[in-house]
Amino acid sequence: MRYSIGSRRRKPKRGIAGGNGTQAQPQSRRRVTSAGGVVLRERSGGKGLEVLLIAIKDGRVWSLPKGQVEPGERYTQTAVREVREETGIEARVLAPLGSIRYHFTVRDDGIQTTVTKEVHHFLMGYVGGRPQPQKEEVDGVDWFPVPEALKRLSHQNERDAVLKALACWEMQTPTAAPPQHRS
Repeated sequence: MRYSIGSRRRKPKRGIAGGNGTQAQPQSRRRVTSAGGVVLRERSGGKGLEVLLIAIKDGRVWSLPKGQVEPGERYTQTAVREVREETGIEARVLAPLGSIRYHFTVRDDGIQTTVTKEVHHFLMGYVGGRPQPQKEEVDGVDWFPVPEALKRLSHQNERDAVLKALACWEMQTPTAAPPQHRS
């Protein structure tokens, strides 16, 4: 048997009939960059911390508030804006928590599109306001004690962001901690 260099079998190009005679669907890719936060506040009476969560997809998915970075905007600015827009809560950035990247598929005008989304998370402290969901994008918003928030969050990478935020919170000096919630 003879072997030759460069004689590998090539895959058919997209959109060209494969071996089974079917036409491949048109596909595209796009990247999205978002920023958001793990917003924490002290529970009244010193009973621990609460985490701000949003409900999306008809309340089936609980998530951290986040949204797309606008042109000319810094990630920290996006995080503050998105928390305010999606939840009605004013919060300030205390520390970066890093970013996560994930992929999902959507249909854009009948074309299957693979989206690569990168989300920059920040530890954020509650400043003021009452939870009020952004009607166009968010089904609900509320504060949850940390153990319940960790159970409610639908995605592991967001649970990891909350755990990272808690570790960072513990390292904050008392003067840098946000004000306590007063009920």
